[in-house]
Amino acid sequence: MTTLCTALPEQLRLLLVDDHRIFLDGLSLALAPLCPDLHIHTAQNADEAEACLRQHDFDLILLDLRLPDVPGLELLQRWQRQGRMTPVAILSASDSNLDAQAAMAAGALGFIPKSADGDDLRQAVTRVLLGETLQAPVSGDKPPLTPRQQEILLLLADGLPNKAICRRLGVSEDTVKTHLKALFQELDVHNRTACVSAARQRGWL
Repeated sequence: MTTLCTALPEQLRLLLVDDHRIFLDGLSLALAPLCPDLHIHTAQNADEAEACLRQHDFDLILLDLRLPDVPGLELLQRWQRQGRMTPVAILSASDSNLDAQAAMAAGALGFIPKSADGDDLRQAVTRVLLGETLQAPVSGDKPPLTPRQQEILLLLADGLPNKAICRRLGVSEDTVKTHLKALFQELDVHNRTACVSAARQRGWL
């Protein structure tokens, strides 16, 4: 770990985006040893994050998937469309392989579980800062799904109806139904509840 850290610049500016203030405070303390002159900014929702980005350039953004106003994955995709070059790593309470795969497909450079201890967290952040892409964990039964199908499955597991999924992803209801049909066929099920259950059994959620 020491060898990795010496390769970092002496000054870094990080943006931490999470809706839990206590977690942000703990994360800031855990990251403090990264370099001598570390500037940490925090945001508790997408609006605050975008306000920070208008004011500063950051070396890395640590982004939670579950935000109160805009889902983290949707926010990441928005930044990708805008051509924002700031590296983003997802920091999530989810240990789901599917969450990780969807985040990487959306442009994240790493997926770090919140269950990581301080040393593992600093090591993962250091690797991303040094330009490395942290491969998402892969289960033995990798889902043969497209990134869009992965997104829909996640929203399905959150209990969202088709119309809400349409609004969240900006697609038509027919498109959602087409993807759901493909998911049902892949998992050999006939309804939404069975789809989520089968996906969990395979370790996709």
